[in-house]
Amino acid sequence: MPSSTVDLIRAALDVANLGAGMPVGWGRPQALGWATVELDRAASELARDLGFPVGAFRDAIGSEALGAHCRVVHGALPDGLSLAILEPATEGRLAATLARFGEGPVVVWYTTDEGVSVEAVVGRAGPFGPERLVTGDPVHGPHRFLIGPRAGTIQS
Repeated sequence: MPSSTVDLIRAALDVANLGAGMPVGWGRPQALGWATVELDRAASELARDLGFPVGAFRDAIGSEALGAHCRVVHGALPDGLSLAILEPATEGRLAATLARFGEGPVVVWYTTDEGVSVEAVVGRAGPFGPERLVTGDPVHGPHRFLIGPRAGTIQS
């Protein structure tokens, strides 16, 4: 029996909250990323299933590391977490992830603990500010990123 959108997100957040293998000083999930092959359709379906207006999604800076276009809605998930939808912009990591896992939640962005410098995040552009892939994760995903404590640069 296929899982509902809510069940898939809940399961992904349960795993994300475990923070297994995260570097010391990192570990609070800030956002979950949903991979898709079509942003407009995914935005409509997710908004409907999660109970917010589709217009809540805003275009965001893409993820260079994943090779993805992004849209974000802030605070849409439990504990005020943000939800990003990601569509391949290149034949990069996100395309490989979609080929292996299909559409669904496959990315988590983690913020720093207090006292950990945002300069520790030396990475590439992403929807929540500079992002750095967690080392040791498979190239095809799922993916985990480290971001600074007040990240959130969004393009309007």
